[in-house]
Amino acid sequence: MEITGDEMFIDVPDDPYAFFEYVYEKKLTDGLPIIPPTEELVETFISYIGMPRDQVIAEVEPRKGVATVEKIAVNAIMAGCRREYSPVLIAMIQAITKPEFNLGGIQATTNPVAPLTIVNGKIRNKIGMNAGMGALGPGNRANATMGRALRMILLNIGGAFPGKIDKATLGMPGKYTFCIPENEEESQWEPLSVELGYAKGENVVTIFGGQGTNNVLTGGIDSNSQLSLLADCMSNIGNNNFLTGHGNPCILLSPGHVRVMVKDGWTKTAVKECLFEKSKRKLADFPKELFQPDMPKNLKGDTAYVCDKPDDIKIVVVGGNDPYHIQYVPNFGATNCVSQSF
Repeated sequence: MEITGDEMFIDVPDDPYAFFEYVYEKKLTDGLPIIPPTEELVETFISYIGMPRDQVIAEVEPRKGVATVEKIAVNAIMAGCRREYSPVLIAMIQAITKPEFNLGGIQATTNPVAPLTIVNGKIRNKIGMNAGMGALGPGNRANATMGRALRMILLNIGGAFPGKIDKATLGMPGKYTFCIPENEEESQWEPLSVELGYAKGENVVTIFGGQGTNNVLTGGIDSNSQLSLLADCMSNIGNNNFLTGHGNPCILLSPGHVRVMVKDGWTKTAVKECLFEKSKRKLADFPKELFQPDMPKNLKGDTAYVCDKPDDIKIVVVGGNDPYHIQYVPNFGATNCVSQSF
C-alpha cells in the first residue's frame, strides 16, 4: 500500500505486522503500532479541517519542523484519531508553540516533562472525551489518541527522539499520552478556562509542562486534612517547582473533593492560598549543593515557595465523584501554562 510522508507517497508492506516493523525501523512511531496514513484517510482529514493542505499552523521546536495541516493529519491518523478531533489537535499545536511554554526546553531537558492538555468547552462531549472515572486512562479513544497525536508531532515534526534531542533520563508514561477534559458538569467551581478569562462553554485547550502525577490518598477525612496531605505532597523539594520557583503546579481534584470543600466553605481561591502557604519549605531543608545563584528562585527571607504566587497554582476538576484520591502534577518550572481557544 501507499502512505503519505515527506516524499509524498511511500510504498510499504500490506501486512500489518510487517508495516509496523517498517515504521518502527524508520523511526516514524512512538514505539507502539500505528494506523497507516493512506492517501484516502489523509484527504478525508484535510477535507474535514477545511484548510489548504500546505497551510502552516506552527513551527515545532527544537527542529523548527513545519506543522502543516497535512502533516498534522498524517500524525493524527497514525495515532488513531478520528477526524472530529482535528480542531482540538490544531489548538494544542498553536498553544504549545507559544513562547511562554518553552517547548524547546521541554523537548530537550533531562527532566521527564510532557505536555498535559486540559480540554474545556462543548467539544469535550461532542467528541466523547472521558472526564469521569479513569480519565487519565486507559480506555477512552479521544483522550488517548489526541494526547498520543501530540507526542507523534513532537517526535516526527519537532524531532525530539529519546537519546538524541530528548535527553530525559527516564522519561514517563505521560510522554505517550497526557490529555483529559475537565469535568465541568459535576464541578461546583468555575472551569479552568473561565478562570483564565474565556467564556463558559467556549472550546479551549490549556497545556501544562507536567512532570507526571503524584497520588494523594484522602479518603474518609475532612477538607482541612485533605489539603494538609496535598500540601505535603507539593512540598517535595526535589521537584522542579521548588528548584525554580516558577510555573504552574496543577492539582487534579475530583468533583467529590470539591463538594466536600464547598460544604466546608472553601473557595477555589482560598484553596490555592492555603496550599501556597502550607507547601512552603525552609532553605535549611535544601541540600547545600542546590544553593546556586538561580536556585531556588522564589524566596521570601529564608523560605522557599512552590511558585511565584497562589494564583499560579491551577486546579482542574476531573475524575469520579468519590473524594478518595487527588493527583498532583508538578510543573517543569521553566514554563508557564498556555491556552488556546478554537
